[in-house]
Amino acid sequence: MSIMRFALMAQPWIRSALSKQGVMFTKSKRDNTMSKQSSATASTAKPQRPGPPSIVAADMRIVGDLETEGDAQIDGRIDGDLRTRTVTIGQGATINGSICGETIRISGTVNGEVRGGTVILTATAKVIGDIHHKSLSIDAGAFLQGLCKRMAADAPDAKGTSPGLVTHQPEKSGTDAASTTATVTALS
Repeated sequence: MSIMRFALMAQPWIRSALSKQGVMFTKSKRDNTMSKQSSATASTAKPQRPGPPSIVAADMRIVGDLETEGDAQIDGRIDGDLRTRTVTIGQGATINGSICGETIRISGTVNGEVRGGTVILTATAKVIGDIHHKSLSIDAGAFLQGLCKRMAADAPDAKGTSPGLVTHQPEKSGTDAASTTATVTALS
């Protein structure tokens, strides 16, 4: 005997309960299509959370350039350029090359140019090279040998700029012997 036949013969309170149950568990084709579309959209959407940081351990040495879209924690040694969104250079780390990123926190040694939106030198930092920044913080005890140059607030982010080496050469022509011209040479 089917459920519907039983419902017709049953008491009125059973009929109302079964009819509510039937409505609750039925879906129209439109609802099913919308459900499939929303689940497909959810599966193809990128997660809003950034992934875990890329880590260069203390016993690791990288020879060559390192580039990542996310964050990086450097505790080892890199002989090459580093390009990332956010980077933390640990106290025992050494970078022999340029660093380019949005936020750069240095506690170790950097031999090269630093170019970032926010640059932080902690008390244990040692930087030999120029710093191009929008915001710069230097803790007491940090060592810096080089020039600090503030970038314009409307300048492109450090992520979009290529690291470059700025050299100054005296002008050969003209009456002012002290005037200089700047030549920018891209490192990448």
